Order: sequence, then C-alpha cells, then structure tokens
Amino acid sequence: MNKRQGSFSLIDPKTFPFFYGWVIIFAGALCVLMSAPGQTIGVSAFTDSLLDALGLSRDQLSLAYMAGTMLSSVMLTRAGKFYDQFGAAKTALFASLGLSIALLYLSQIDKISNAIGNNSIIPIIGIFFGFIFIRFFGQGVLTLTGRTMVVKWFDERRGLAVGILSMVTAYGFSIAPVVFDHLINQGNWSTAWIKIAVVSGLIFPLVVILFFKDSPEKYGLQPDSFSEKSVTKNKPVRFPVYKDFTLNEARKTLSLWVFAGLAAMFGLVVTAFSFHVVSFFAEQGYTRTEAINIFQPIAIVAIISTFVFSYISDFIRLKYIAILFGCTCLLTMYGMINLSARGLNYWLLVISYGCSSGIHVLIMTVFMPRFFGKKHLGAITGQAMTIVVFCSAIGPILFSLSLSKTNSYELAGLICGMNFFLLLVASLFTHNPQRSLAPKNN
Repeated sequence: MNKRQGSFSLIDPKTFPFFYGWVIIFAGALCVLMSAPGQTIGVSAFTDSLLDALGLSRDQLSLAYMAGTMLSSVMLTRAGKFYDQFGAAKTALFASLGLSIALLYLSQIDKISNAIGNNSIIPIIGIFFGFIFIRFFGQGVLTLTGRTMVVKWFDERRGLAVGILSMVTAYGFSIAPVVFDHLINQGNWSTAWIKIAVVSGLIFPLVVILFFKDSPEKYGLQPDSFSEKSVTKNKPVRFPVYKDFTLNEARKTLSLWVFAGLAAMFGLVVTAFSFHVVSFFAEQGYTRTEAINIFQPIAIVAIISTFVFSYISDFIRLKYIAILFGCTCLLTMYGMINLSARGLNYWLLVISYGCSSGIHVLIMTVFMPRFFGKKHLGAITGQAMTIVVFCSAIGPILFSLSLSKTNSYELAGLICGMNFFLLLVASLFTHNPQRSLAPKNN
C-alpha cells in the first residue's frame, strides 16, 4: 500500500468489539450526507434568496449552475486518483475543508459582487465560481469518498452494506431541505451557509480523524468481518477478483461505459424532474401540492427497493441488475410523459421511479470493485462520477428547451427514453471482466 495512504490511528479497528466495517457504513453515510450543501436538493433551498440578493433571473442562475456543475465534473477523475494515493481520511478532510471555504465565499457573494462593481455580469461570474467548488467538493469528492470507503470494507456483503448506506443517506437527504430552510428562517441565507460551513470545516473533520479507515487489510482484517487468521481457505468466493484493473484498462471495457451511462442518464432525469417538478405537473393538469407530494411515495418505494435489490445483488450477476435498471428507467419515462392520464400512470411513475432510485446507487457503487478490483477504485469511481455529474448538469436545460420549443416536456422525455433503450440493449452484452480471467479447470 502507498505509504502516503492511510488513516489516523486514534481508534484501532482490530481491537474493536465487533467488525469495524459496520462503523464504516455509518461514517461513509455521514460523509455522503455532508455533500448535501453541494447537491441540487441542498442548493434549491437557497435559490430564491440568491435570485433576490444578486438580482439575477432564474435562467441566468440556472446557466451558472449548469456551467459550474460541468466544470466541476471534469476534475473528479483526478480527485479519484487523489483518493487512491492518499486514502479516505485525507481525501475527506480535503473535501470538507474545501466545501467549508466555498460556503463561506458564497455566504458573502452579494457583498463581494457589490464591492467589485455594478456590472450585471459580475454576480453571474461570482456565483458560477461558487457553484464549481460546492459541486466539486460536495456532490463530487465527499460522495466519492464515502461510497468508496464503504465498498472497500465488504466483499460478500457489499450489496447489504451499500443498501444500509443508501437508506441512511436517502432519509438524510429527504430532510436536508427542511433543515436548511429552518436555518434560513432563523436568520437569513447568508448566516445559514456560515453555520453549515462551520459544521463542514470544524465539526465533521473530527469525525473523519476519529472514524475514517481506508481498508480492513491495513489493520490485519479482511472484508466482511473475517480476520486473516480466521479465513477458511476452502471457503468459496462468490465473485472473486483475479486482477486489479487500472483506469485505462477499465476504460476499454464496455461494462464501465454502460453501467456509468445508465447511472448518468438517470441522474440527468432526476435533476431535471426535481428542477422542473411543479411546471412538469402543471403542464399535465396537476396542482403544485400534487407535484411536491409525489416525492413522499417515491421515497418509500426507493427505500424498500434499495434494501431488496442491494441484498439480491450479493447473490446474482450485476448484468441482470443493469437490465432491470434499464427497464425501470424506461417505465419511468413512460410514466412521466403520460401523467395526464392520471390514475394508473401516476402510480406507475411512483413505483418505477422509486425502484430506479433504489437501484441507481447500487449500479454506481457495487459494480466497480466487483468488476475492476480495489487498487485503483478511486480513479475508476472518479471517471464514472465525471460522466454522471456532467450529464446531470444537462438535464434541466434539456427539459427547459423542450418546453420552450415545443410547449411540452414530451420531446425531452422521448430523447431520454431512447437513450435508456439503447443502454438497455447494450447491457445485454456486458459482463464482469473478472470472469474471463478465472483459471481454467483441468
């Protein structure tokens, strides 16, 4: 292992009364939750305040957000390589401190813009730079770190671990806008960001120093609670890894692009749907309340499906999970563009969207260590997240253009549906590259 990679050693996982991987799940979940200020769901709580404070139109703010997200995405592969070199704890500290500084900057963006000048382009440029860094450190690096750290501690139970991680973070993200709104109402949007910056820059780093550990092997342990001495030599490994792929080797496989492509397309749709949800439902005859309320039943389905499919993934080939994901995404697009029928199509959207959400994190998290090994996992995860984050930036503008040019979101829905269909067909030809490396039986 690289000597520069490692964790702080105030807590020794080997002396813990139970397998430390279970602690890692919740440490990783907290790391992902700390990304909330940089996620769309977190930024949306501050949107109206920023429009008033900076005097921007909604289109101007949306374009700055899209551009900032796109630029942040191209840096994630390098961030993944940083993780491989320096480990989870140092990467999380780097990201949390970076996010804290970015939030402090954004909390003063109106004053900074006024101090520079009255030119209308100044606040757009200023908020653009702020979006770059909260998206990079928040949505990007903290999410990458939390998920990658968890999957390194599990092999046979990796799906279960990711399921628990996903359920905790799903609940946390569902209440994040409420928490942020409460902070804004206590003072204003600027003081709210300052308070979040204090948590990110001072409190969360203490959690990192105490609990973040890079991999079980470093402490004389093995994934899934087995110590080096207690591993049964004849114990069958369900999905063995024969080779650790480099990033360049992983890029040459169809599986990386299909799995990442499915996750990226769903990320595009989710971002667009969340961004335009009220308008989306109004176009098809629904009220604002009906639009907002759809996320509650979707969240329930997502939590259930996350646990179910994560558990199942420990026993079956991920190719079948990818095929199922493609099917649920197609049903989601059908439900979206046919909501005006109400009744059956509404619940089809709820169920398919919820199932897709449950499988989405699984697709992004479990397949990479199973297909490519753990040695270069950070770099490979960073590559996949670059694709996902870049596509998520396109979603709102794609659906907005569809509405402005055709007076309907149907065209954008059909474009997304066609892409899901092509990826579904491609998933039929994917395979785990480790299977071709298995030694031949005599």
